[in-house]
Amino acid sequence: MNDFRKVVNSQLFANFISLGLIQGINYLLPLITIPFLFNQLGVEKYGLVNFSFAFIQYFIMITDFGYGLSGTRYIAEYRENKIKINRFLNSATLSRGCMATLSFLVLIICMFSIPKFSEYKLFTCLFFGQVIGNVLNPSWFFQGMERMKFNTILHITTRLISILPLFIVIRNSNDYLYIPICYSSGSIVAGCLSLYLIKRQFGMSFFFTSFKEIWQATHDSGKYFLSRLSVSLFTNTNTFILGLVCGNTAVGFYSLADKIYVALNAIYGPINGTIFPYMTKNKNLALFKKFLMYGTVFNTILIICFYWIFPYLSSFIFSNFATESMTVLTILLFSNLVSLPATFLGYPFLAAWGHPDYCNFSLVASSIFHLVGIGILFICGLVSIYSVAIMVVLCELFLLLFRIYGVRKFKLWSL
Repeated sequence: MNDFRKVVNSQLFANFISLGLIQGINYLLPLITIPFLFNQLGVEKYGLVNFSFAFIQYFIMITDFGYGLSGTRYIAEYRENKIKINRFLNSATLSRGCMATLSFLVLIICMFSIPKFSEYKLFTCLFFGQVIGNVLNPSWFFQGMERMKFNTILHITTRLISILPLFIVIRNSNDYLYIPICYSSGSIVAGCLSLYLIKRQFGMSFFFTSFKEIWQATHDSGKYFLSRLSVSLFTNTNTFILGLVCGNTAVGFYSLADKIYVALNAIYGPINGTIFPYMTKNKNLALFKKFLMYGTVFNTILIICFYWIFPYLSSFIFSNFATESMTVLTILLFSNLVSLPATFLGYPFLAAWGHPDYCNFSLVASSIFHLVGIGILFICGLVSIYSVAIMVVLCELFLLLFRIYGVRKFKLWSL
């Protein structure tokens, strides 16, 4: 109990509040924007938006290159050494800038060689501003410094600039082009603000580091990139494959349910994001067990209540919440039940206790499992919004069992 009280009065709790505010914004705005866009654009154009958004996420994943994890860990370990973290910050940013340049070249090639993208070249290209904004915004720096209030400021800025103008400019399906413009503008503005805060509040300066330092930062982040790649393949490939195989309308039905599923999973993002750097440094097993136990119980109760209440809410929120989307959401709720313990046993536990390679490998293995499953569905001609949703559940369960095995293998639960 004393340990818990100390945490409540610590920077850990302040970081949790900051991340909680971020998640609050994440929930409040989608409650308005998702039904607004779905109702205004219609299912087909809504599907197109989500398909293009999923495609751009691959480039965001590439430019992240695992720095969200490796950068957080590096800054947390060397935060007292200003020179060291300043050089790492610049090396990582230059590394990500090079990747963004290569990503844009790949995007151009895709737009002029693949019919699915050539039809909406300008629309897809405008989304790339999010990649630029993401490179300019090293949120992992603030997380490693355990100063999440700055991430809160940046996140709120991004969301407000990206989303609020949509309610003014989107009137029907012909206005879909404004969506990437708003999203990219918000991301770039937040990125510039991030660089200002890093310089003003932390005394960091910006300069070119040596090729050796850039390569070292890239190399050290490589093992984390595999895990981030795995997450991206898991979260984005479903929408991407459905768009290629089944069309934008199918993506629209699936994405509507998937957005709600992701939002439910993200409730625990503040806890996960807060305890990772804390556990890396302090390794408080008793506190981690409390987070895991209380979180799992609360999550189960929440999902059960949501299952019974949402059908009544959807009739008020959406002009037409299709039966197809409701069926997909019902399937995905099973994944929500196991995703919390699977996530908590990952970086806040296995990685923080000295087993990041196993943690990364668990994500790689689960993504391979998922891709093999999707491949089988494709070969057999069984790709649909329902079969893909079932694969999400099976993949999440596989990840949980894989990590439970790791905890037992390394005997971490009884340290």
